[in-house]
Amino acid sequence: MEIDMDLLFDFSLNLPRIVVSSNLVIIDNVKSIMSFSSTGMVADTGARFTAVSGEDITIRNLKDDRVVLIGKINSVEFFPNKKGD
Repeated sequence: MEIDMDLLFDFSLNLPRIVVSSNLVIIDNVKSIMSFSSTGMVADTGARFTAVSGEDITIRNLKDDRVVLIGKINSVEFFPNKKGD
């Protein structure tokens, strides 16, 4: 499978695609933001909930199915969605 096919495969399964650094998180395939504060965010990413925690978290960009967060990132966690997947 080529890289472009890998990307399409991830999106077709409703899986989050995440890029993380010490002060930036990019989350693709976001369906909705469940909660947000300066210490974290929980997003519904289809098959999973994705939780980001840290300090001074702000939303830098929110467009289409992508959220870009900036701040001091401490952790990224994944939880089953409401269907128990």
